Amino acid sequence: MSEKPGTCVEPLAFPRRIENRPGLDRVAYRIGTFADFRDMLLRRINVTPELAAWTHRTADDPGIALLESAAIVADVLTLYQERYANEAWLRTATWRESVADLVRLLGYRLSPGLGGRATFAVVAKGTLPLQLSARFPIKADLADVPDPADFETREPLTAYPHLSRFRMYRPRQYAGSIPLGATRFEIEAVAGNAAPAAIQALELKKGDKLFLVPPPQPWFSSGGLGAPQESGQIVVVSKVTDVLDRRIVEIEGSLSRAWPRPVAAYRVNRTFRHFGHNAPAKKVSATPATGTITGSSQSNIDFVRHPYHDCIWSGYDGSLPAARVPLDQEVSDLSVGGAVVIQMPVTASTASSRTVLTLVRTIGTVSAGPAAFGNLSGASTFLDLTAPLLSNAGLSLDADIREFRIHEVTSPALQLRPAAGFPSSSDPLSFFGTQAEAVVLAGRALALVGEDGRELHLTCTATPSAFVLAAGAADVARMWPVSLDRPLAPFTLAEFEETAPRVTVYGNLVEATQGKTANDLVLGSGDDAAAFQTFKLPKSPLTFHLAAGVTPPEVPALELYVDGRLWTQVDTLFGQAPDAEAYIVREGADGSHFVQGGDGRTGRRFPTGINNVVATLRAGSGAHGPIKPGVSPTAGTTPPGLDTIRMIGVVAGGSDREAADKAKEAAPGKVQGLGRLVSIRDYETETLAIPGVVATSASWDIRDGVPTLTLKVLLAGGREAEFEQIRQTIAGYQRCRGPDRFALRV
Repeated sequence: MSEKPGTCVEPLAFPRRIENRPGLDRVAYRIGTFADFRDMLLRRINVTPELAAWTHRTADDPGIALLESAAIVADVLTLYQERYANEAWLRTATWRESVADLVRLLGYRLSPGLGGRATFAVVAKGTLPLQLSARFPIKADLADVPDPADFETREPLTAYPHLSRFRMYRPRQYAGSIPLGATRFEIEAVAGNAAPAAIQALELKKGDKLFLVPPPQPWFSSGGLGAPQESGQIVVVSKVTDVLDRRIVEIEGSLSRAWPRPVAAYRVNRTFRHFGHNAPAKKVSATPATGTITGSSQSNIDFVRHPYHDCIWSGYDGSLPAARVPLDQEVSDLSVGGAVVIQMPVTASTASSRTVLTLVRTIGTVSAGPAAFGNLSGASTFLDLTAPLLSNAGLSLDADIREFRIHEVTSPALQLRPAAGFPSSSDPLSFFGTQAEAVVLAGRALALVGEDGRELHLTCTATPSAFVLAAGAADVARMWPVSLDRPLAPFTLAEFEETAPRVTVYGNLVEATQGKTANDLVLGSGDDAAAFQTFKLPKSPLTFHLAAGVTPPEVPALELYVDGRLWTQVDTLFGQAPDAEAYIVREGADGSHFVQGGDGRTGRRFPTGINNVVATLRAGSGAHGPIKPGVSPTAGTTPPGLDTIRMIGVVAGGSDREAADKAKEAAPGKVQGLGRLVSIRDYETETLAIPGVVATSASWDIRDGVPTLTLKVLLAGGREAEFEQIRQTIAGYQRCRGPDRFALRV
């Protein structure tokens, strides 16, 4: 580049003056750029007499190319110089390491990464309980975390196979009677036995007939003629369904009347008639003379018999004992000891009213032979019952044999009840199982999981005394009411129906926290001559968890042993006694962690020894969010009886190290508070420093007529489960470092 005489050349402003106004988010700190450096070098050539003959100024000249290369180097150097200069001020720093070093000068330490916490459901197989110890390892592949996260259980667990995955049911409600028009009912007992096994053993199928027997009236055996007996009814089974301990019977048609409990019934098969029911109404008799029939006579046949004594007045050829019923056919397969249901129409001799009695009688003997009724004769089977048809001899009752019906009974006595109803109130749920299975629910944590992913964590508040069998009762599966510590919302009782429940309950729950334990890690050898001796932890990142009531709230999962003695972790060595076996934990700018002893005046120095400083720690942090779809957690070991593990809900509490931008905002305010909560701003900055908090604002409000400090906290997405722990941490700040004289609402 050459300058012609008389050409006006703008003065070169080089080096640039470093000047920035206050309050900038970025400062300018370069004395020049590539163009400035190149222009400066070319101008120096122009004013140097020795180089006056050098007039070429394009990059194809080796000398110009060399100068431009130097300008490039200077440009890069000043670029980094400006970058480093910006990292020297808190407002303009962007690197976490720079922010950490700057705020450390103010006594502020960036929060480390926190380990997440999760709830796992253990599915056991077999019949024996599965024992899991504390710190049982579990690995989970989370959707929001790139690498699988390691967890360890906090407490030992006894996992019962029957509580691995089960259902709970809404309470049943039974009416006092089977209503008119009912098309279904339940078998309540078989031969007086209400045990589910007895009910399930009853063979009942479509097409079977059940005879519903009304209760006998007291006047059957003694007293005067009272109210008539209700009518019986035969129903045909259309469907039989077993639901838990219930056997539900559906019938063709419906019941013709209401049946108050208890309702007796029998399964019946064949129906027989009384012998003579089809005899001619007239009896023709011959009039004999000496060896010759000279004529005939005709008389009416009496079809009435007396059911309470031996009857000789009917058309039956012979007497009819009150306990005998001749059948209209010969039957060879009726069993002694079996039962029959007899429908017998009776009429009082003093009244014209007629009623049909229904009786159940036991067969005492069965015999066969000829019988005659009027002009009818034929083979018959005689049933001699163990009791007369009626025991009340004080009543004069007539029974018309033409309307007798004798039904063969093919089952023990059945007891029916109405189909269960289910209330819509918030009554407790029920557990179906034996007493031995139910009693372990007492005090147990449960997780309810719906088909659509809804979840609810609750606790069974029942005590073992709530699951006690009656004296002499067999320990069979039955319904046990279970009291819970909270309402069922977001679930409804309808989702706990017995035929198609839509909620799965997990009863083998265990809490676990992130981190993988490393035992007996040798950090190095102590040196009593070294003040504030420091050792770097070999596992990274060190696991921290929030603990309410301490400052800072992050507590490391670390135990430090020196010469076999457990030392105490403290937040600061300041104020410690000279012989205090205490140490502090600090985080390096690269995310590694260090332990540091005292100097002999504030905390004891590490004593001299060979590899005598040993640590047991847990490593891992940042786990949060749901598990990856289609993936299940895996156990670190597989003890006998362990089937699978399921994660309940999401991992909460885990977070990465505190970001630089958040520290730049929180550190100045926290330093201004000097560890005390005085102003509204103090509450905001202290809360913002808690891991997981994205933003916060505080304001005065009136709640229930009382001045209240309202603190609104915004958590990162998917961190809703961490709110309660955040609230407890803030409440601890209020008690320990705040005035604690007014209500605080988070």
